[in-house]
Amino acid sequence: MTVSGTQQRPGTPATTSTPGIPGTRNADTPDTSTEPARPSDRAIRLADCMDDSGTVRCHEPTRPGEPSPLRENGAPAAPATPTITITDLARFAPPPVSAKAEPGNVGIADLPTNFTTTATTHTQAGELFGIPLTVRFTPDTYAYDYGDGTTATLTAPGQTWEALGLPQFSPTAATHVYRERGEYSVILITGYTVEIDLGTGWIPLAGQITTTGTPQTIRILEARTALVAHTCTEDPDGIGC
Repeated sequence: MTVSGTQQRPGTPATTSTPGIPGTRNADTPDTSTEPARPSDRAIRLADCMDDSGTVRCHEPTRPGEPSPLRENGAPAAPATPTITITDLARFAPPPVSAKAEPGNVGIADLPTNFTTTATTHTQAGELFGIPLTVRFTPDTYAYDYGDGTTATLTAPGQTWEALGLPQFSPTAATHVYRERGEYSVILITGYTVEIDLGTGWIPLAGQITTTGTPQTIRILEARTALVAHTCTEDPDGIGC
């Protein structure tokens, strides 16, 4: 059936009348209808019945054992599709990725320490609300807490010096300079954009899902230079040996 007009709360009188639609009445007109009131478990949800043109074509929900309702053309009514939000997809998220610094999580004070990440696009198939779907996570932000009171959010993953064709201790978009020697606990939070495929193509969802990697200990050493006449092999007791 086609339903129009203002949705009313159960138990409140209608304030307008709609000619030609059974069951509507003026507020000052006695209700002479003999149709029993629908219980709450059979309430029609207009949002579940609206088609693309904005017309509401509703059916009354059935009780267990009752035949399935039909559309106006006689076809079985399609079940309502639940709304999927990015929060519902958290269980499909990729495993957390931890920060790494080269070489070997060791750096030199006052020189660039280069951070890299292994986060990549992650695709997983599964089922949500009884509906099969595929979820795709694409990393797009990399938030570092360097452990020395400073933070930075990058929009590209860090690469090794070798992959960039640079010598060690060269500055890159993903390097950080520690000013003091010591050990620092570094945390990486990776942010992902999310898309779902219900069988009709990828649909982007609003928002972002983040994963927090295990804290990594970065050792920062202090480098000292001296002009000497012999190597440490030749003079083990020499300066810096």
